[in-house]
Order: sequence, then C-alpha cells, then structure tokens
Amino acid sequence: MRSEAGRSETSRHCARCGSKLARDNAAPVCSPCRRAPKNHQEAGPRVGDEFWAEDRLRQALAGKDMGAVVRAYRVHPAHGRKPLPQADVAKWLSITQSQLSRIESGRNRVRELDQLRHYARQLRIPPELLWFDAGDSADEPVPPKHAAVVLPGGPSVPAANVRTEPALAESLLMTLKQYITTDNLVGPRSVLPVAAKQASFANGLLAQSQGQSHRSLLYVAARFAEFTGWLDQDAGKLQEAMAWSNTALDLAHEAEDAHLASYIHMRKSNIASDAHKPALTIDFAQAALRSSETLSPRLKAVALRQEAHGHAMAGDYEGCSRAIDRAFRYAADEPDDESDIARYCTPSYVEMEAAHCWVELGKPVKALATLQQGIANWHADFRRDLGLGLARLAVAHAVADQPEEAVAVARHSLTIATETRSHRTARQLRRTSQLLADAGAHDQASQLSRTLRTTLA
Repeated sequence: MRSEAGRSETSRHCARCGSKLARDNAAPVCSPCRRAPKNHQEAGPRVGDEFWAEDRLRQALAGKDMGAVVRAYRVHPAHGRKPLPQADVAKWLSITQSQLSRIESGRNRVRELDQLRHYARQLRIPPELLWFDAGDSADEPVPPKHAAVVLPGGPSVPAANVRTEPALAESLLMTLKQYITTDNLVGPRSVLPVAAKQASFANGLLAQSQGQSHRSLLYVAARFAEFTGWLDQDAGKLQEAMAWSNTALDLAHEAEDAHLASYIHMRKSNIASDAHKPALTIDFAQAALRSSETLSPRLKAVALRQEAHGHAMAGDYEGCSRAIDRAFRYAADEPDDESDIARYCTPSYVEMEAAHCWVELGKPVKALATLQQGIANWHADFRRDLGLGLARLAVAHAVADQPEEAVAVARHSLTIATETRSHRTARQLRRTSQLLADAGAHDQASQLSRTLRTTLA
C-alpha cells in the first residue's frame, strides 16, 4: 500500500487539461499543453506600437478611463470593418458581456488597482502608456487568481473556489428579461409576486459579495426593484411603486451607476404623472436629466417625454412642445449599446407619447392621426401597451366629439384590458366614459360604463 506522501507524489494532474503528469515533470502542465497554442480567446492579440498611437485609443489612455480604453480598443480600425464582439472581449477580461457594456458606457467605473492591472494585461497594453503602476510586468496575461481546492490524492480543483456572483448576476438579468417579456404580453398579475421575491433575493446576496461582484449584484438588485415598482404602478399601487423605486434609486447610487439612477428618476416621474401631480412629474424628469453628459440619447429622450407630460398636465403648451421637440432629436440617435435600458424610446414611441400630450392639452385632432398610425404599426410583443394605446385613442375620439368611434375603439381596448388587468388602461377607459357623459353622449357613456363595470369588476 502506498503512503499518503507517495500518493501525493505520483498523482499530480495537469492544471490545464486534468491528465496525470509524468513523474519527472515538475511543471504544473503536461507536455502537450505546453506545446499547444493558447486559445485565441484568452487574451487580446499581440499588436505593434502603431496600434496604440491611434487617436481615439491614445485619447482614452490619456483620459485615464479604462472603460473608454476598452471601447476604443474594441472598435480600433486595425480589427477590420466590424468592431470586436463585446462577448469575446468580455471573456478575455473574465466578466460578462453586460458588465462590459456598462463599463464601456461609463455607467460602471473600473477603479480597483487589481482590476486595472488585469484589464491592462489581458489587452496587452504597454506599461509606459498606463496611468497606474502595472505591477507584475510579465509578458503573458495573468488570469484572476483563485485558491485551488486540493483533493485527497493530489488533484487540484481551481473551480471550487471561483466566485459565482458574476454568473449569478448574468443569470438573474436573463430572468428579468423573461419577466419583462411576460409583462409586455399579459400585464403585471402573473409576474408581480415572483418579481418581488427575486428583488428580495438579489438584495440578500449583497451582504455576501465584494468588489466588482458586489457592484454587479447592486445593479441587478436595482433593476429588479425598479421593475417591481413598474409592475405595482401598472397594477394601480402607486405608493408601493414609489417605495420600490426609492429602493432602486438607493441601490443605483450605491453602485455609482448614473445612467440607471437617471432612468429610475424618470420612472418616479412616470409614477407622479399617473398620480396626476404635474409639478412633481416635471421635477423628477429634470432630476433624470441632471447628469446629461453621461446619459445615452435615448435616456434623455424618455426623460424629456416625461417632462412634456408634466407640462401638458399643467396646461403649458409651449413647455410641452419644447420638451417633445428635444425628445424627438435625441430619440433619432441610434443606440450603440445593446443593453441601453431606454433603447425602446424610438421616434415612433415619442410620437405616440406626444399625441397623448396633445389630448391632455385639448387638441385631439392633432393627436388622432398619430395614434391611429402608431397603433396600426404596433408590435405584437407589446400587447399590454397596445391596450393602453387604444384606450388613449378612445379618449382622443371622445374629446374630439366622436362618441361612436370612441366606444368602438374602447371595446377593442377592453378586450386586452381584461387579459392584462392594467390599471392604467382601465383608468383611460373610465375617463372615456366620463368624457362622453360630459359631452352629452349619454347613451354611449352609459353603454360603455356598464360594460366596464361588468368586465373589470
């Protein structure tokens, strides 16, 4: 029988492929692995001095912003007509694609020295170009270090001590994306209970995380809290919606994510507009725009859309028009970040929101054609919001003294509202009934009111 020491000496395994090492091999990897070329996705390619002299990359390095450096590296002309895929570069840096996206956009700043050194090594940035001490100047990139677990008999298991937070953060964001899809189709009912639980779960993970993993989980927890607030808002629970949004804002500030914090201010403005508080709507929208230099054009557009709603509720036609015009200009910019939380704010979206403002300002004829065209081109994936769009069109017909058209459109909206249980849609439908009554269309108002009471009870 072999001794423990003998078993330890003869059972060493390759750190790369896991095969047994020869007794006379003192290296941590086997001979085939030493001879094999390194995987091309482990680090950036070797490049010449002229690569680092490119204007955009040189300016990014001079600006001491690693996010800008990575972005300039990825879109460098030397890579060809297309930028390097974010997914590939993220693998080199041992982070997820969504993390890289936030780093490139400036929403997450890379400040820790170990991270800066790791990114510099993986991209093979010459030490003399760095604004920080490069530390180990070894030529080969160095992957993040994790203490390996050594099992009885000799094999080491590096994966046993690798932290799971990055993969968990990415998994939770994928879950959130699925919840958003479900909400768009059927409204908040089915998603709200599970979203609230996931928000609490993500928040509970924060106490056990640190460093970049902690910031990633802060972002996830903030996104779930914001989304849960949105679901509460659509369910008509405005106090709960604002409470969740306040929690989300605190988490976004802790994560130092100005882009997400701005988006949550916009969401609070949206809740205030549902509560019909024009001054608060405008205040929150303007708070969302205070860090405008770090915001994406689409986020500026969606915040300006909210400011326009506030001015419309206050009866300020000029203020509303100015905000809408600015929103159109920003919405026309194509987003270069696939994960931009406000990328849905297209010119068509702003046009539909503007039409709602014109109805609020008593100019329904200006809104009717826009609403009809927008609804005709609606994407089927956003069924809940189609119901809201139809309800707004019914309001416009009622304000324009077109009672028959208002009732006909309201019925189509009601079909969707019974599925989604969207409080916002139901409110617009009840408003249609009241507007018809106020205009003297008592038969149509009574008919619609009875249908609403029966269907939405």
